[in-house]
Amino acid sequence: MTKFVKVTIDVPLDDSGKLLLRDNAVIGGDLQLRRTAVTALPENLSVGGDLDLEGTAITALPENLNVGGYLDLEGTGVTTLPENMYVGDYLDLRGTPIVALPDNLSVGGDLYLEGTAIKTIPLGVKIGGQIYGL
Repeated sequence: MTKFVKVTIDVPLDDSGKLLLRDNAVIGGDLQLRRTAVTALPENLSVGGDLDLEGTAITALPENLNVGGYLDLEGTGVTTLPENMYVGDYLDLRGTPIVALPDNLSVGGDLYLEGTAIKTIPLGVKIGGQIYGL
């Protein structure tokens, strides 16, 4: 049986604010970036726990983003969600400029839409909990 310990590390950003992790990075636990200077994430990022981006300057998410816990984008400038995105717990989009959801989005928990221009949920979207703000 694999055991894990919680470790806090400093991860550098390049001059443009991109998080300097390799593409296809796998983070076993949480990635807490709330109110940091991060502007971009590596391609094909997989986070086993929560991904908190609230209040960051990020405007786009990488393709094939996989988050095992919650994904908090509240107050970010993210304008679209990538295809093939999976979120295991809740997805918080409050106060983002997102106007539509991708057809194949999968959210295991609640979906928070207050303060967005989203008016409909595509038929292919899977939501495991409640939808707030529609």
